[in-house]
Amino acid sequence: MSELAATIDILQRIHNGDAGHGPSISDSLAGVTAAQAAAKPIAAAHSIWELVLHIAAWEGVCLSRLNGQAISEPAEGHFPPVTDTSEAAWQQAIVKLDSTHGQLIERLGSFTDGQLKEKVVGEDYRVRDLLGSYIRHHVYHAGQIALLKKA
Repeated sequence: MSELAATIDILQRIHNGDAGHGPSISDSLAGVTAAQAAAKPIAAAHSIWELVLHIAAWEGVCLSRLNGQAISEPAEGHFPPVTDTSEAAWQQAIVKLDSTHGQLIERLGSFTDGQLKEKVVGEDYRVRDLLGSYIRHHVYHAGQIALLKKA
Protein backbone atom coordinates (compact mmCIF):
# COMPACT_ATOMS: atom_id res chain seq x y z
CA MET A 1 0.00 0.00 0.00
CA SER A 2 1.37 3.42 -0.92
CA GLU A 3 1.91 6.11 1.71
CA LEU A 4 -0.98 8.13 0.31
CA ALA A 5 -3.33 5.14 0.28
CA ALA A 6 -2.35 4.32 3.87
CA THR A 7 -2.98 7.91 4.94
CA ILE A 8 -6.40 7.98 3.29
CA ASP A 9 -7.22 4.64 4.92
CA ILE A 10 -6.28 5.96 8.36
CA LEU A 11 -8.37 9.11 7.90
CA GLN A 12 -11.33 7.01 6.75
CA ARG A 13 -11.07 4.58 9.65
CA ILE A 14 -10.79 7.35 12.24
CA HIS A 15 -13.93 8.93 10.80
CA ASN A 16 -16.16 5.92 10.20
CA GLY A 17 -14.40 2.59 10.37
CA ASP A 18 -12.32 0.40 12.63
CA ALA A 19 -10.21 3.19 14.06
CA GLY A 20 -7.96 0.86 16.06
CA HIS A 21 -7.52 3.31 18.94
CA GLY A 22 -11.16 3.05 19.99
CA PRO A 23 -14.48 3.98 18.42
CA SER A 24 -14.43 6.05 15.25
CA ILE A 25 -15.92 9.52 15.32
CA SER A 26 -19.07 8.23 13.58
CA ASP A 27 -19.40 5.34 16.02
CA SER A 28 -19.07 7.71 18.97
CA LEU A 29 -21.72 10.02 17.51
CA ALA A 30 -24.21 7.21 16.83
CA GLY A 31 -27.33 7.71 18.90
CA VAL A 32 -26.24 11.07 20.35
CA THR A 33 -29.21 13.43 20.60
CA ALA A 34 -29.06 17.19 20.20
CA ALA A 35 -29.47 17.59 23.96
CA GLN A 36 -26.56 15.21 24.64
CA ALA A 37 -24.44 16.90 21.98
CA ALA A 38 -25.03 20.36 23.45
CA ALA A 39 -24.50 19.27 27.07
CA LYS A 40 -21.39 20.30 28.96
CA PRO A 41 -20.91 17.61 31.62
CA ILE A 42 -17.41 19.04 32.21
CA ALA A 43 -17.93 22.74 32.81
CA ALA A 44 -14.70 24.05 31.26
CA ALA A 45 -14.69 21.59 28.35
CA HIS A 46 -16.23 21.82 24.90
CA SER A 47 -19.44 19.97 24.15
CA ILE A 48 -19.69 17.12 21.65
CA TRP A 49 -21.45 19.52 19.30
CA GLU A 50 -18.65 22.08 19.55
CA LEU A 51 -16.11 19.36 18.84
CA VAL A 52 -18.05 18.21 15.76
CA LEU A 53 -18.15 21.76 14.39
CA HIS A 54 -14.46 22.20 15.22
CA ILE A 55 -13.41 19.01 13.42
CA ALA A 56 -15.49 19.94 10.35
CA ALA A 57 -14.09 23.48 10.32
CA TRP A 58 -10.50 22.29 10.48
CA GLU A 59 -11.08 19.62 7.83
CA GLY A 60 -12.28 22.52 5.70
CA VAL A 61 -8.99 24.31 6.37
CA CYS A 62 -7.07 21.19 5.40
CA LEU A 63 -9.09 20.92 2.18
CA SER A 64 -8.44 24.60 1.38
CA ARG A 65 -4.72 24.11 1.96
CA LEU A 66 -4.70 21.06 -0.30
CA ASN A 67 -6.42 23.22 -2.92
CA GLY A 68 -3.55 25.71 -2.77
CA GLN A 69 -5.13 28.34 -0.56
CA ALA A 70 -3.01 29.89 2.18
CA ILE A 71 -5.44 29.84 5.09
CA SER A 72 -4.57 29.96 8.76
CA GLU A 73 -7.90 29.47 10.51
CA PRO A 74 -11.48 28.49 9.67
CA ALA A 75 -13.67 31.41 8.57
CA GLU A 76 -16.26 30.26 11.13
CA GLY A 77 -13.67 30.35 13.95
CA HIS A 78 -11.50 27.89 15.82
CA PHE A 79 -14.49 26.48 17.71
CA PRO A 80 -17.62 27.60 15.84
CA PRO A 81 -20.44 28.47 18.24
CA VAL A 82 -23.57 26.39 18.53
CA THR A 83 -26.38 28.86 17.89
CA ASP A 84 -29.31 26.49 17.40
CA THR A 85 -29.64 23.43 19.64
CA SER A 86 -32.54 21.81 17.81
CA GLU A 87 -32.40 18.20 16.65
CA ALA A 88 -32.49 19.40 13.02
CA ALA A 89 -29.45 21.63 13.60
CA TRP A 90 -27.61 18.73 15.24
CA GLN A 91 -28.32 16.51 12.25
CA GLN A 92 -27.07 19.30 9.96
CA ALA A 93 -23.83 19.46 11.99
CA ILE A 94 -23.28 15.73 11.47
CA VAL A 95 -24.04 16.07 7.74
CA LYS A 96 -21.54 18.93 7.52
CA LEU A 97 -18.89 16.82 9.28
CA ASP A 98 -19.49 13.87 6.97
CA SER A 99 -19.62 16.07 3.87
CA THR A 100 -16.41 17.92 4.67
CA HIS A 101 -14.70 14.64 5.42
CA GLY A 102 -15.93 13.17 2.14
CA GLN A 103 -14.64 16.18 0.22
CA LEU A 104 -11.24 15.86 1.88
CA ILE A 105 -11.00 12.15 1.04
CA GLU A 106 -12.13 12.84 -2.53
CA ARG A 107 -9.48 15.54 -2.92
CA LEU A 108 -6.77 13.26 -1.56
CA GLY A 109 -7.86 10.64 -4.10
CA SER A 110 -6.48 12.89 -6.83
CA PHE A 111 -3.08 13.24 -5.14
CA THR A 112 0.04 11.17 -5.73
CA ASP A 113 2.64 9.99 -3.26
CA GLY A 114 5.02 12.54 -4.75
CA GLN A 115 2.68 15.38 -3.79
CA LEU A 116 2.98 14.38 -0.14
CA LYS A 117 6.53 15.79 -0.26
CA GLU A 118 5.41 19.19 -1.56
CA LYS A 119 5.22 22.22 0.72
CA VAL A 120 1.81 23.44 1.80
CA VAL A 121 1.13 26.87 0.29
CA GLY A 122 2.09 29.59 2.75
CA GLU A 123 3.54 27.13 5.26
CA ASP A 124 6.94 25.71 6.15
CA TYR A 125 5.85 22.07 6.15
CA ARG A 126 4.90 19.38 3.66
CA VAL A 127 1.52 17.91 2.75
CA ARG A 128 2.61 14.70 4.53
CA ASP A 129 3.07 16.68 7.76
CA LEU A 130 -0.28 18.42 7.33
CA LEU A 131 -2.09 15.11 6.99
CA GLY A 132 -0.23 13.57 9.93
CA SER A 133 -1.30 16.53 12.04
CA TYR A 134 -4.93 16.04 11.04
CA ILE A 135 -4.76 12.36 11.89
CA ARG A 136 -3.50 13.18 15.40
CA HIS A 137 -6.09 15.97 15.70
CA HIS A 138 -8.94 13.61 14.83
CA VAL A 139 -7.79 10.86 17.18
CA TYR A 140 -7.52 13.38 20.02
CA HIS A 141 -11.03 14.72 19.48
CA ALA A 142 -12.49 11.25 18.85
CA GLY A 143 -11.32 10.34 22.35
CA GLN A 144 -12.87 13.49 23.80
CA ILE A 145 -16.19 12.75 22.10
CA ALA A 146 -16.18 9.17 23.40
CA LEU A 147 -15.56 10.36 26.97
CA LEU A 148 -18.17 13.11 26.79
CA LYS A 149 -20.71 10.61 25.50
CA LYS A 150 -20.09 8.45 28.57
CA ALA A 151 -20.41 11.47 30.89
